[in-house]
Amino acid sequence: MPLENGAADSDTVYSFDPAIAGRRVHADGGAAAIGSRLASREMFEGRLTGQRMDQGDPPWRWCEIGDLVAKPEEFDGETVWCEESYIYEIDGEAS
Repeated sequence: MPLENGAADSDTVYSFDPAIAGRRVHADGGAAAIGSRLASREMFEGRLTGQRMDQGDPPWRWCEIGDLVAKPEEFDGETVWCEESYIYEIDGEAS
């Protein structure tokens, strides 16, 4: 959900960065596999929406990816938040 630049919720700050909006990216990451001590590997591909989220102090920096063309089979969301350091530009521009 788009928020105005600088909108905050306790230690979370949302903003919109038009410089990254529309860039084609892929992201990888993981999550705890339910019922085990193992982690799963998850891959996403889509376009950056331009929405950013900084969370905590020092902040974790997240970017929202939409228009998903690749995602885990069980993922039913239309967008996903990914930590910035795990997002890679496909078209050759730096994100």
